[in-house]
Amino acid sequence: MTPREEKMDPGKRRKHLRGLTLIGSVLAVILILFSGYRTFRRFFSGLSRDFMSPFLNCAVRTEDKAAAASLMLNSKLRLARQLAAVSRENARLAAENNSLKNLERENGALRALLNLPRKEGYQPVFAEVLARAVPTWRETFVINRGENDGITPGDLVVAMDDNGRFAAAGRIKEVSKRTATVITLFSEECHFSVILATSRQVGGMEFDPYARTLKVKYLPADGTYAEGELAATSGISSHTPHGLPIGRVVKAANGNIATIRDQMFAEVEVKPFLSMETVQFVAVYTKRSME
Repeated sequence: MTPREEKMDPGKRRKHLRGLTLIGSVLAVILILFSGYRTFRRFFSGLSRDFMSPFLNCAVRTEDKAAAASLMLNSKLRLARQLAAVSRENARLAAENNSLKNLERENGALRALLNLPRKEGYQPVFAEVLARAVPTWRETFVINRGENDGITPGDLVVAMDDNGRFAAAGRIKEVSKRTATVITLFSEECHFSVILATSRQVGGMEFDPYARTLKVKYLPADGTYAEGELAATSGISSHTPHGLPIGRVVKAANGNIATIRDQMFAEVEVKPFLSMETVQFVAVYTKRSME
């Protein structure tokens, strides 16, 4: 290399260094601008919205006033039609909501029937309430199962209460090929042999039409009876499985738990678990071997 070329080399190197420095500075500025772009964008976006909000609110209020004015221009007949249409739509949605709730309750009741207690020598037949008569709404109803399903007069009928517990509802009175008539606990024709769970005393349950209450009669007069004591089926009748709950002993109107009749027998009042007005699905214990 010549001496002249050696003298020019330091200058070229400085130019190269300045060029590299300039490029690095430009790249640094670009990176800084890119990283701060989102921050600046959010800031200026919020600032612009704050600036424009009075104008936007004014536009919205103007639109609301215009809509209100257009309603005022509508005729009374048109407004009445619109109101009627909205009312019909609300009624339709309410009916659909009630229908869904009813289906949910029915589904829960049917699932619960699958957990019905099995009793040796008895086969449960599941049925739905088919018809009721208004004058005897609580006393009797018709179910959609009958003689073809093995149901016979006297068979025990049970249903599920509001707490998901199965309890005696009544007995089968009459049967046809495909239907059966049920007399409930609130019928004077329905009678049960009942055992009280705590005192282990057995008596006969009847409906008192004058007091409008269920009573267990012909209990031993010297027995001890307690409020809240469970009353269940005794199983004495061949149509009735043992141990199915009916209700609990409550105080009578005179404040006593037991009332002595003719100095020979005691009777107690029982509040049943079931409310017959809401019974929709039942099970009938038929007298036959379970497969």
